[in-house]
Amino acid sequence: MERLLRRSHATGLRWVALSLVGLSAAAACSDDSSGPGSGPDGKGGEGGENAAGNGATAGNAAAAGTAGTSTTGGTTGNMTGGAGAATAGEGGMGGVPSVLTVGEQCTACGATECADALASCGTSADCTDWLACVTACDSTDCVTACDAQHVDAARVYTDVYACLCTSCTADCTDVGACGKKTCVDDNPLATTDVVPATLADTGLYATLDDGGAGGAGGAGGATSVELAMPIKLASYVRTFEPKYPLWADGASKERHVYIPKCSTIDTSDMDHWRFPVGTRFWKTFSIAGKAVETRMMHHFGPAETDWLYATYQWDANKLGDPSAAVSVPAGVIVNNDVDHDIPAQGQCVNCHAKLSERVLGFGAFQLSHERAGNDLTIRNLSELGWLSKPAAEGFEVPGTPEQQAALGYLHGNCGGCHNQGQSIPNAEKPLYLRLLVGNQDYASTGTVQTTVGVTVARLDLVEIAGKHRVEPMDPTNSALLIRMKARRTQLQMPPLGTTSTKLPDTKGGIKAVTDWIASIPK
Repeated sequence: MERLLRRSHATGLRWVALSLVGLSAAAACSDDSSGPGSGPDGKGGEGGENAAGNGATAGNAAAAGTAGTSTTGGTTGNMTGGAGAATAGEGGMGGVPSVLTVGEQCTACGATECADALASCGTSADCTDWLACVTACDSTDCVTACDAQHVDAARVYTDVYACLCTSCTADCTDVGACGKKTCVDDNPLATTDVVPATLADTGLYATLDDGGAGGAGGAGGATSVELAMPIKLASYVRTFEPKYPLWADGASKERHVYIPKCSTIDTSDMDHWRFPVGTRFWKTFSIAGKAVETRMMHHFGPAETDWLYATYQWDANKLGDPSAAVSVPAGVIVNNDVDHDIPAQGQCVNCHAKLSERVLGFGAFQLSHERAGNDLTIRNLSELGWLSKPAAEGFEVPGTPEQQAALGYLHGNCGGCHNQGQSIPNAEKPLYLRLLVGNQDYASTGTVQTTVGVTVARLDLVEIAGKHRVEPMDPTNSALLIRMKARRTQLQMPPLGTTSTKLPDTKGGIKAVTDWIASIPK
């Protein structure tokens, strides 16, 4: 009876723990194919004689008859939670209770001793899935498999393990809590200051030797890796989409990022995120559904300048094979018979080096939007512990929807060069098109302050000399818009890669900026 009461109490605590994170009784991973809490036929499910249909004990915590069947007249246990079973015998009345799983025993203690850590875990769907998986486990191997399956939550669940290790040692020893309280990156992507020879060597894709789970990639591009076919992304790679993407002649783009498992992004300065050593970004450009090029950035060392840039040209005859996508450091003009040019690596540096963090499309404003699929956003990055200073609510561009569209576009397309860290065009008349999170008021933004009614600095461009950067209610005479529309002349903005920037964004940015200027009162 003492054992039975202890189990009933532990079961109740287990459900308290799960309720903290909004979990159902079904877990994501278990050694028992019949599901958590399932007892052998004739033994009865959870609840036993102590539950007896009374929701006041185990049943009250949604445990009254979790699962299992009884041959003594009881019915299948009720998993819906709440009041518990209403009639005697339900949930296998009189059966012999099954033994707590390793995960249940540990989680039951954690429900009272580690409530804060579990509540923190509960803010992240990734972490709650991990907890459900662990709770259903009946062996250390299963627990380890749960950790590997939910690696995105590693930065959060290590805090849970740390509490379980110190406060629930007796109950959590079997899950290896003390050995898991410190994050260990068991599959890091190697750093290199040498451009890998092919895209397959960069670590973007899964390899055959690890069963498609993602390998370490080519170290320095010395040899090509053997890819899993059909190719798929490595397990540690994540997708994202900037809220205000850079215009690229109408090309569609896929963006991916790798942040080392145990590292965090330094967001103490929310306007300039600092990325840990080992970080990699990839961006693949496609025209008419066919991959043309992929660009990679890699932070290989601790210095601000320790970034590697690489561009890869896809073989038009082998579009499914990244080992055939080779590095093209000098760039390529009119690639693959499509209207798209690949920039030289030097052009990459020229553009990205005007921000101290070097990364243009992965930051506070760019990730402050609703999540699509598995794309990273500032909310789930905050919940997963990827940011040193979380900001789950994100940041909104100030102003009306019309003003937001224009300022957001300029932030994403022009702010990389025209920002508070640069004096472009000069110190007397700087042009600030990058938004700062501290500017909560539209009129105080650098964009408004340095464009509306401000005369252009350059006198050598006769088409805009003497004009205002933004002339209220007059888009035609606004130098900013004139330069956005221009192509293949000195007026063109952006100025880099003039042969590749062939098409102005007439339906996107140009329309947004035109509408904004037309709405500004004189």
